[in-house]
Amino acid sequence: MQIQVLCYGATRRHVDGDVIELALAEPATVADALSALSSVSTELAELLKQCAVAIGDELVRRNHPLHAGDALALLPPVAGG
Repeated sequence: MQIQVLCYGATRRHVDGDVIELALAEPATVADALSALSSVSTELAELLKQCAVAIGDELVRRNHPLHAGDALALLPPVAGG
């Protein structure tokens, strides 16, 4: 199945572009997508451990099932004052 991964904040520094097209075997979960993305770099793998993940307007857990055409948003932690 094909899904899109939308990269925000610090996650963009580790990939080419804001959107990644990712092919996964079915059935797949958010954890499977994050595992596939972790192969890009060790820095991204560490960052993904801290990211919240959303599909549409809903935050989802790592065990959430994915469906073809889903757009998975990576939401890294932010700091500010």
